[in-house]
Parts: sequence; C-alpha cells; structure tokens
Amino acid sequence: MSNKQTSRRRLFGFILFNILEEAIIALIAFVLLLVFLPSFLIPGMIIVGIGLVLFTLVKIYSYWSSSSIPVYDPLIGQQGTAITEFQTGTNERWIGKVIVRGETWKAQSSEVITKNTRIWVHGINGLTLLVNTTPLDPEKTKSHS
Repeated sequence: MSNKQTSRRRLFGFILFNILEEAIIALIAFVLLLVFLPSFLIPGMIIVGIGLVLFTLVKIYSYWSSSSIPVYDPLIGQQGTAITEFQTGTNERWIGKVIVRGETWKAQSSEVITKNTRIWVHGINGLTLLVNTTPLDPEKTKSHS
C-alpha cells in the first residue's frame, strides 16, 4: 500500500472517530437538555455543538496540511563533500560521512572516497545517501525532480 493510500486511510479513520465522538457528545447533551436543563440553556448548548464542529474542522485541516514532502527527494543529483575518510563496510561498500546542502549525512559508496572529495548523490537507502565521485546522469536527475 502506498504512503498516499495509507495517509488517506488514516485521515478517514481520524474523521470517522471524531464524527462518532461528536455524535456521542451531542446525544448526551440532548438527553441532558430534555431531562435536566431549563429551556433558556438551549442556545448555549447549540453554541457548544457548533464549537465542537469547528474544532473538528480545524483538527482535520491541520492534519491534512501537515503532510510534507520527504526532505531527501531533492538530494538525488546534488553535489556535496566528504567530511570523513570512507571506511570498509559490508558488501564491498565504503561508509563515511558527507555534507550535502548544509546537512551531514551517513553515506555509502562503491569506491574509496577520501576526506574533502567532491561527491554526488546517486540514491538513498533509508537515511543513508548512496554517493559517487562522478556526477549523476542528467536524465536520471530529471526523473527525480
């Protein structure tokens, strides 16, 4: 299931839960109005109900607008600098640290990279950048932007 489908499913569950919660509160308020409260308090209960609806709409809007673009997508094809000597890792990979766009990242390479060497980001594996000393093909860069 894609992230977008998961996000939509979570949003639907969130909305459904809030509607159910408000329906229960409204039912309790209605029963209290009929049984215990005098009629002059009815406008106050209506205002409280409208407030709950507005509160839910604000929560839904804030949830919807909080979805963000992953920070690493624009990194593919970017140039950076190795800040450590790359050490031997697993599966014939070399591991070190690089700075790309002002951020320090853990990086892997298929070749030895020395400190202060210019690198280019060729891919991403979790929170590890896959880097190389050769620039990425411009055609591949276009497909990621």
